Order: sequence, then C-alpha cells, then structure tokens
Amino acid sequence: MPVRDPRDHSRTERGKTFSLVKKHTLPPNDQGGWMAETREFLESSAYRTLSTNARRALDRLKIEHIGHGRTHNGKLIVTHDQFISYGVTPEYVGDALDELAFKGLLKITRGRAGNGTAHPNVFRLTFDGDYEGAPATNEWKRCTDDDAKRWVETVREQRKIQRASVGRKTKPSLCNPEVRPLRIPEIRVAAGVR
Repeated sequence: MPVRDPRDHSRTERGKTFSLVKKHTLPPNDQGGWMAETREFLESSAYRTLSTNARRALDRLKIEHIGHGRTHNGKLIVTHDQFISYGVTPEYVGDALDELAFKGLLKITRGRAGNGTAHPNVFRLTFDGDYEGAPATNEWKRCTDDDAKRWVETVREQRKIQRASVGRKTKPSLCNPEVRPLRIPEIRVAAGVR
C-alpha cells in the first residue's frame, strides 16, 4: 500500500474520489445481468489465441448464460441460427465450437436428430460454476501456446474432416447408369478350354 504524503491534498486514496471509484467499479445491480472474468482468464493462451468466429461464439454463449441468471450453465442451448445472427460466419460455426472445446473453454454434449425430433447440443462454460452448484472446472488453464499452435496447424483440419464424416450415410451414386448383370457370364477361351 502506498504511503500517503501529508502535503498531497489529492483525494484519490481514501477521500471522496476513492469512494466514487469504488462505487462505479462494482458490478451493476440492474436486471440485465453480468458476468465476471478474471485477469488470469483474459491473459490465458486459450483466450488470447481464439479466432474471430470462436470469440463471437463464446460471447453468444455468455449472453445466453447471463440471460438465464447464470443458473443454467451445463444446460445452455444456442441454435445454429442464433450463432449466425450474432455474427459467426455460417460455415464456421462448427469450427468455432470445436476450437472452444479443444482449448477447454467449453464442454459440448452433442445432440442428435432423427424421427422428427431434434435434440440440440447442450453447452457448459468451464470458467463458471454449473447448474448443480459445482465450481468452475477451469479446463482452459491446461491450454498452452503449443496447444494453440497445434490447433491451427493440424487439429483444425482433422476436426473438419471428422465433422464432415460423422453421421453421413454413403449413398450410391445416381450418376452411374451402368446396371450390374445378375449373373456373371462364363468366359470361354477358344484354345483348349471347354
């Protein structure tokens, strides 16, 4: 703590200005909600190296989390269209979510679709407590600069290939007009074979 010079008549240490600074730097009391982020989190490799689309996707998830009063973490549902309307490039929504999961900022419980009923993806932010009262898991602390570099160089492309192949059924091409014969004809050679 700095030593106060008695000749210094500024009121920044414990006077009126100090109390105003404290008053105006407290979290807001309004109904809009708020969310605190630590300096360690903001300076981490996981957060600093996020792509633009991943940063927008994370911001959209934080908005959803704040919208539920920070009590539904682990049950957050944000649709593909909501990510797009917030500014995430449509073809990079999956890439942004994979990046957030790889860097430990997000846990995704993958949904599925079928029989007319859609089960959406469910998200949990790892830097805040969940809906059951468990504390933050802070998995983003494990992400190093080398991991972030590895994401850019190799893992992003691997995940892209994996996303393209998961759940896709291979169908026969309709472009091949050749119909295979039911029986394979016998091939007779004229020279000595009957």
